[in-house]
Amino acid sequence: MRRIAVLSTNNNPDYFFYAPIVEWAWNRLGWDVAVFATADVDEDELNLNTPSTIFKRIPDLPCPSSRELGSWRGTLAQTVRHFTANELPDGSYIMVQDIDLIPLRAWEPDLEKKTIYGWELTGHSFIPVHYTGMKKEHWMDIMGCSGDLAADMDRAIRENGRAYGENWDVYWDTDWDILTQKVLPRKNEFTFIRRGMGNFAKDATPIGRVDRYDYEKTKNQPELIDLHASNHNPSSDEKWEVIKEMITKCFGEMPGWMDAHREQHHKKYGQGR
Repeated sequence: MRRIAVLSTNNNPDYFFYAPIVEWAWNRLGWDVAVFATADVDEDELNLNTPSTIFKRIPDLPCPSSRELGSWRGTLAQTVRHFTANELPDGSYIMVQDIDLIPLRAWEPDLEKKTIYGWELTGHSFIPVHYTGMKKEHWMDIMGCSGDLAADMDRAIRENGRAYGENWDVYWDTDWDILTQKVLPRKNEFTFIRRGMGNFAKDATPIGRVDRYDYEKTKNQPELIDLHASNHNPSSDEKWEVIKEMITKCFGEMPGWMDAHREQHHKKYGQGR
């Protein structure tokens, strides 16, 4: 069965910077990748390297008057992940993921099950988006997909309503809330795998996560799972060194093109930040 890790991005360079890096990491761990990007993203700047990677555009739904276009497209980029079964191949296993979360260890869920990893990380409130996976047909069923990506996204966003709020702390959780509303009434169908929290830094952080809030205190855990990378000027020297260190440590190498990708990105977007 083809396993596909789904990534999405708007045109924020602090996020699309990670596209080829996370693509490479998932490929090394035996997963194909699908990248969904908003209408204003230059595909060439994503620097995707793998022929098997699927690239799709996110429907550019009309921006409401309560929102600015840039942040609205960010909401679309977050929400699209739950409806990508409309666009991805039959017979595949689809796992949604964050583009700034670099996997450092193989993730091998039971492909016959609907799996959610680390619900306790949200205090059992919102269902976490990253690592939620199931077969395409199960995504179609759970999310009520019709085969029309734009129509399904528009319906879910309107029914949920959060995306129309003016405040960040309301609209930011749109995708989490949509997923949670779909999963909880049927949670007995899901396998919940506990990740656990640890006191590795000032605040509790997920076990095995090298966390951007305190790299130094979280990077020396005995078994690393992923790197929650910076979402501000990620190509800066100090932040790039952390990425290089973790990739080299966990994969045994870092391909040379990554340095070139970082330099190109930093020259264009990282100066004076």
